[in-house]
Amino acid sequence: MNGDTASDPNPETAGHRLSAGLTIGGRVVVRYRLEEGSDASATDFVGELIARNDDFLIVDTRTERVKLIRADVIAAKDVPPPASRAGRPHERVSADDLEKLMAKGWEPVERGGLGDWILRAAAGFTGRANSVLPVGDASLPLDKAIDFCERWYAERDLPTIFQVHGEPGFDVTSVPVGDALLERGYLAGGGRDDWDRVLVMTGASAAVPPLTIESAPVVADAALSPEWLLAFGEQRPIVPGATEAVLTGSDGQLFLSIRDEESGRIVALARMAIHVGWAGIFGVWVHPEHRRRGLATTLVSAIAMVARENAMPAIYLQVSADNAPGVDFWRSLGFDVHHEYTYLVQPSA
Repeated sequence: MNGDTASDPNPETAGHRLSAGLTIGGRVVVRYRLEEGSDASATDFVGELIARNDDFLIVDTRTERVKLIRADVIAAKDVPPPASRAGRPHERVSADDLEKLMAKGWEPVERGGLGDWILRAAAGFTGRANSVLPVGDASLPLDKAIDFCERWYAERDLPTIFQVHGEPGFDVTSVPVGDALLERGYLAGGGRDDWDRVLVMTGASAAVPPLTIESAPVVADAALSPEWLLAFGEQRPIVPGATEAVLTGSDGQLFLSIRDEESGRIVALARMAIHVGWAGIFGVWVHPEHRRRGLATTLVSAIAMVARENAMPAIYLQVSADNAPGVDFWRSLGFDVHHEYTYLVQPSA
């Protein structure tokens, strides 16, 4: 890691500066001075950054939760989720860790917590931003944890939705929370075919075909423009305020677009979420009159190029299993199914 403070006349300033950019809720590595005034006596702490204030960092290393004095930080940086199995970078991460990473790529307007579980609300804009992600320990018995979630969503006049995941082809009843929800009358998919089975696909940015001189010009903006948002609204309903908040809520994102040469209108777009070591693809859309021209492939190639140039070897995306042409498209670009999830929706009163 970078971040040697030996030449800094004010180590406290250096320690604060080095830890200021760490992502709360993200996986980090912090090199920490064990003996006052000695950088030679140091150790690394790797884990989830739980909290940060002016004086301390709280890091959950999974074996212990440590409180670190920021003035004694020698170096610090965000790091990708840990490898849990063999394979290439996009294959090694566990489903739980990838789900937590993807949640940061599509942030809700309001985020709550129950132990390790994540509760998300965004005025009903998309299932991902309005559902419980039950990963890890809820810190309560299962039935009481579900009761808590139901009250949380009722207070916001939203139905309670759980996003339950497992290996490809998993049986929802094999997951304790899924089985408990079905016993309560929750409906898998909520009556929607596109929510019944959602595939999480991953691939290597290096494997995506590169842009060519024949590729349509792609514009990538860090800011969300009204024109991009208007075009995005052609693929799904906009919830004023909530949609903009979700689209711009990640630590980093790019809004990619392709324009028609004659009219100048945006006719294809995609959103790229930026993470340490990973890129996320959301909302790929091509105007019906401009399909079958390779514009979707061009957008994905542009995202992969940005990923390669910024040390992001792995890419994730989500596609409904009932969208056979979409699944085939992603497979043609080198993506494969990592895991899948189902939305379980609370029955109407």
